Amino acid sequence: MKYALVTGSSRGIGAAIAEKLSENGFSVFRNGRGISEVAQSIQADLSTIDGVNALADAVLAKAPMLECVVLNAGATCRKSLKETGLMDWQSVIDTNVTMPFFLVQRLFERISDGGSIVFVSSATSVKPHATSVPYGVSKAAVNMLAQCLVKEFAPRGIRVNVICPGFIDTDWQKEKPQWLREKIESKIALKRFGTPEEVADACMCLIENSYINGAVMQVDGGHDFE
Repeated sequence: MKYALVTGSSRGIGAAIAEKLSENGFSVFRNGRGISEVAQSIQADLSTIDGVNALADAVLAKAPMLECVVLNAGATCRKSLKETGLMDWQSVIDTNVTMPFFLVQRLFERISDGGSIVFVSSATSVKPHATSVPYGVSKAAVNMLAQCLVKEFAPRGIRVNVICPGFIDTDWQKEKPQWLREKIESKIALKRFGTPEEVADACMCLIENSYINGAVMQVDGGHDFE
């Protein structure tokens, strides 16, 4: 049995990645809030070290080894520059960068040699978008964190990669007013939002291809190419 962990997998991109892994023969540990009805689900608040330890303890108690870890849980803050306080900033950095680091640290010995780690970042980590300064900065840090971990895991043949989704049709994006969706689509070469399944397909490519390592893959339909 192959085991995988996908954080933030109650819905959207994380859920699509978990489903794709299941379809490819993995027994998947899911994490999120309110997903107790899903098999192998573990509720834990990954904005805190207590939540990280709770998730790690639960996974380590059940899985002999993990062939794949996908770090998808994240947070944002949409306050303006003047409105953003220290706690707002720290919450985003903690959830998106600090806690994933410590989760990987906890799981280090239990990730299989030749396995795969994928961080879910964002297209805003590569091309700034004026919606959230803390979010963009934290996701740029995620890219560097992943690349710094490449050498840490190289002796065991474990690959570390990043996927950077652009505008994907998750529940949050579907709530945008039509005029704003059309404005966004006009800036995308493919003239549409992506789907969670398309991101999951790209993620599987990073997981399955044994020679992709240290990559930062954008899945954004050609955003800003128009």
